[in-house]
Amino acid sequence: LDDFIVLNPAKKSIERPFSILVPALFLADRNSGMNRNGRAAAKKGSLIGYVVLGGLLSVGVLVFLLTAVHKVHDAEHAGLSQSASAGAPVLASPGAFRPSDVLASAASKHARSKHRLLGESWEGLRNTNGVNRTSGPFPNLPGSVGSVRFEFPDVAKLDSEAYPVYEPLLDIIKRWNPDDADNIPNPFREKLQCFNYSDPGERSMAEEYRNAELPFKVFGVPEMEAASDKWTDSYLRREMESSNMNYKIEKSVDNHFMYWVNRHYKGSLGKFEPPTVHVKSLKFSEWLERAHEADLVGIEPSEEHWYAMCGVEAGRILHKTPEKMQFIPKDLPSFSTTKKNFFVTKPDMNKGIQCRFGMKGVIAEAHYDGGRNMVAMLKGAKRYILAPPHACPSLSIVKEKAHPEYRHSLIDWSDPREALQEGFGQVDAIDTILHEGEVLYIPSYWFHYIASLDYSIQCNTRSGPPPDGQGEDVIKSSGCMSGRYSPEEIEKAKRQLQRRRSPGVDTGDSAI
Repeated sequence: LDDFIVLNPAKKSIERPFSILVPALFLADRNSGMNRNGRAAAKKGSLIGYVVLGGLLSVGVLVFLLTAVHKVHDAEHAGLSQSASAGAPVLASPGAFRPSDVLASAASKHARSKHRLLGESWEGLRNTNGVNRTSGPFPNLPGSVGSVRFEFPDVAKLDSEAYPVYEPLLDIIKRWNPDDADNIPNPFREKLQCFNYSDPGERSMAEEYRNAELPFKVFGVPEMEAASDKWTDSYLRREMESSNMNYKIEKSVDNHFMYWVNRHYKGSLGKFEPPTVHVKSLKFSEWLERAHEADLVGIEPSEEHWYAMCGVEAGRILHKTPEKMQFIPKDLPSFSTTKKNFFVTKPDMNKGIQCRFGMKGVIAEAHYDGGRNMVAMLKGAKRYILAPPHACPSLSIVKEKAHPEYRHSLIDWSDPREALQEGFGQVDAIDTILHEGEVLYIPSYWFHYIASLDYSIQCNTRSGPPPDGQGEDVIKSSGCMSGRYSPEEIEKAKRQLQRRRSPGVDTGDSAI
């Protein structure tokens, strides 16, 4: 049949589908002209010819039906993409997009054993990422996220008595353990308000939430969507490894990453052992391959993970020397501005742009930041568990400013038993998934715990505290910034620090 059938994958059709009938018809015609002595053999030949003809007709009918199904599916694909690009809600439902063979293999629990057979399949994964994602707030993502249905609340004006909607932190952790990136609750019920930035009315409502220091998300930001499309693997390899970019790659013995600075600590909590190591020998392009590999074949929480990160100066500094400006502020001008805008409310207090490149399963431990924080998801998806400032007394926060892990929680949020012991059943929290193209607003001094659900890129910018210092007053009054520990608190903190496994020999300086 290969001599007569020509497959055209680009058109998802078969060229010359009826040409396969010619040999069979010729065979039947030749048999009819045989002499009388050969008719016995001719009958047998004719029978074979008609059997072949019938089989080929069946194949033709099957091909016709499959082609029709593909056309209907492609029409659905185009409709979803058009709706999403216009800002309309498009629910992520199973089968909304036809997955590639490479992505389908990633769903298998036994895909790891197939890794050697896949060879250069990374390029296939990279190529299909762009095809299977759509802009807007409800993208269909490869892997587990793409098979989950998301339910969002109706857009509503600010009602500070009814919003935000909290639930116990313990319930969130028990329903979906942070170490399990694939086991996403289905449906996932979003609690945060999600506004269309391109709609002036909704953008105005989002500003009210921001000014009230309440979390929310926006989508339909043309700048973010353009950067998401532009930041391909080849583009990132070239720009990240250029001479004017500095980046660091951290390694952990498992999927948990605790931020730290200045390993030379001498204080009440004893000798400090860095929880991660800086791997100078690993290039960004090599990290990128490992991140795609984790998506493709899977990775266990107990395996080594790598986390790439970089930062650039604030816009007010970079604009003085535009020739030194890196690709990040060029592609995200709203995050690197000298003038006040929706994302940067105090340009004179802007901290620049920090970007985090996460591989599947990577967890950034819970902490708070002292400043209005806008977080843009440019690739992939991340889970954020948020907790308001009044949760601080229950989170075992490092409150000594000299400590390398200042502002961070020492509790393992992925351990339900420890969470239960620490009283997480009485801690208010919000669970959200930040999709590619969305921007999350994290109010000043709100706690956030972050888990990468697949290969992801997140860039954020902070621009100082709100005008009347919301959040900071709560943190201070709770004693979380005092720097003073009771003897019981010191012993508890030491136990929590010592339970970690050693990451090995430090090969560089501290994390960013």
